[in-house]
Amino acid sequence: MNVDLGPPGGTIEARAVAIRGGQALLAVFAGVIAAGAVVPAFEWAALTLGFGADSAATAVFTTVGNAAGFAAAALLFLLYAGDLDVLRVRRPTPRDAAVAVAGAVGLIVAGYGILLAFAAAGLSPSTNEALTNPPAYFLAMIPLSFLTVAVGEELLFRGVVQGELRRALGPAGAIAGASLLFGLLHYVAGAGTPAEKLVYVAVAATLAIGLGALYEYTDTIVVPIFVHGAYNAVQFAIQYVEAIGI
Repeated sequence: MNVDLGPPGGTIEARAVAIRGGQALLAVFAGVIAAGAVVPAFEWAALTLGFGADSAATAVFTTVGNAAGFAAAALLFLLYAGDLDVLRVRRPTPRDAAVAVAGAVGLIVAGYGILLAFAAAGLSPSTNEALTNPPAYFLAMIPLSFLTVAVGEELLFRGVVQGELRRALGPAGAIAGASLLFGLLHYVAGAGTPAEKLVYVAVAATLAIGLGALYEYTDTIVVPIFVHGAYNAVQFAIQYVEAIGI
């Protein structure tokens, strides 16, 4: 089913913005709550299997649990709200594949460009707490970036949040709103000073604009999932190489 890309009648209505904006915020809140409820179960499973509390395996279980919580919340929210049609999924075409590869390269380059720009201004982002894990965690997360983290976060922020906002604000407003919420969520994921966390928020939100634009351009959630996964996989690969001293 196709979803209108612009606001009803081509105008932005305060009531529609309030309703769709409230739904977007509710979806994010549901994702955080669901992740908080699911992660302990995944941690328990890791410990039950004999992995140590500070092991790489338990950290992987925790990350996967967080992504599972986001994905479950996104899908359940759409089912409950009766808005499954805002989530656009279709089989990727060869053109989509080319866009996805180009988008992944572009996002990785943009990420380093943004960091260099902040560094030139004397600013640095906080470190994601996931990057404090043992080397084996980074290695495992290279493939799992595509299968778990990217799926959960893209379903929630591009599929649900951007989809709901699109109906009230149109594509540009939806991309901006979803990207801002995505960035703000990273505030709690960073380890550092408040100023460093705000830089991390800005970096994440800026990169999310690219993911949102790819979603609107290709009309399928599969492309931003791949691009997001590729970006994260590269970061984990770099962390692994640095951690083992290559």
